[in-house]
Amino acid sequence: MGKVHLITGGDYYAVKNKARDIVAGLCGKDFESNPCLEIIHGDSGEMKPGQAFSLIIESAATPAFLGSAKTIWLKNLDFDEIVKLKDSEEFDGKMNAFLALLEAGLADDTTLVMSVFSVDRRSKFFKICQKSGEIQFFEKMDIMSKDWNNKLRSVIRDSCRENEMRISEDAVAFVSETAGVDVERVRSEMDKLFAYVSPNTSISLADCKKICSRTPETAGWSFANALSDRNLSEAIETLNVIANMPKNPEIKIIYNVIGNFQDLVKIKSVCRKLGIRSGARQSEFEDKLQNVSPALRLEIKDESIFKLHPFRAWKVFSASEKFSEGELSRILTEILRTNKALVSGAFSPRMELEALAIKICRGKTGV
Repeated sequence: MGKVHLITGGDYYAVKNKARDIVAGLCGKDFESNPCLEIIHGDSGEMKPGQAFSLIIESAATPAFLGSAKTIWLKNLDFDEIVKLKDSEEFDGKMNAFLALLEAGLADDTTLVMSVFSVDRRSKFFKICQKSGEIQFFEKMDIMSKDWNNKLRSVIRDSCRENEMRISEDAVAFVSETAGVDVERVRSEMDKLFAYVSPNTSISLADCKKICSRTPETAGWSFANALSDRNLSEAIETLNVIANMPKNPEIKIIYNVIGNFQDLVKIKSVCRKLGIRSGARQSEFEDKLQNVSPALRLEIKDESIFKLHPFRAWKVFSASEKFSEGELSRILTEILRTNKALVSGAFSPRMELEALAIKICRGKTGV
C-alpha cells in the first residue's frame, strides 16, 4: 500500500517547510524537474478543493513515468476553503470519492503528500488520514500561553542547532521579543541571519540589529533598551531608522518604553525584598530567583519577575541599577508626558522622543 503524509496545523511556515522537506526527500532537491512528481497547487487562486481532489484521484490512477515510484503533492491547501464548500452536492461527491481512495489505499508505488493548513481534528478527513497515513501537526504559537516566549526561544535555538550556528542570549532575546508570536517570521529572520553571518558560525545582537527586518517592534525594542542602558547614541540611531519607516511607529515605540521602565521599577522593588545584592552576577541572581520560599513569594505578590525568562530578568535587573528609585519615578512621569504629547499630535514625534532620550540618558529628569 502506498504512503500518505498529511502535514497540517496553524503554523503555515512550518507546514510548508515540512512538506517541502518530505517531497525533497522523495524526489530530490530539484524536485520540480522530477517527472515522477505531480504537484497540485492548492494555493493557486484558480484551484478549488473539489478540483484538487479530482486531480489527485486521476493522478493516483495514472502509472508513474517509466514505471518509477510516483509522488503526488497537494500543496498548501487551506482547510477553511473545504469547510466553505461543505454540503454542496457537487463538492461532497468529489470529497467522498477522495476519502474513499484514502480508505482503500494507494498503489504500492505511490506516495501522497498533503500540506493542508489548519485541518479540524474532528473532521472525517483528519480521522481517515490518521488511520491510513502519517500526520504531522504544527501548532501556531499562542500569545495567551504563559510560556510563549520560551517556546519562541526554543524555535530559535533549534534552528541554530540544525544549521550548526551559535547565538548569544542577547540575540535570542532580540529575535524572540521583536518577531511577535509568528513562528514563520521568527524562522524567516533566522534564515536571514544565517545567510548574513556566513561563513562565520555565531550570531550576535549586533548582527540582529543590522539584518533583522526594521519594524516598529524592532525599533521599539532597540529604543527602549537604549534608554534603559542610558546609551544616547544608540537611541538617536534608532530614531534615524524610524524616520525612514513608511508608517509612523512612535506610539508603539513609546509603549515599549513604558513597559520597559515599568519592569525596571517592579524588578528593583522585588530584588530588594529578595535580598539580591547590587552588582549580583547572573548565576547568583538566578539562584536567588529559583530558591524563593513559598512564603516570601506570597509576600511579594507581584509575579512579573518570575514570569520573565531568567536571562531577560537579569538584564532588566542590571539595567535597573543604573537608576535610583526616585529617578525611575520621575522618568516614568516624563515618559507618560511624552506619550500624551504623541497622542495629541500637536508636537513633532521625532523631537519629543529625542528630548526624552536626552533627559533619560543624560540624567536630566529633575534628578
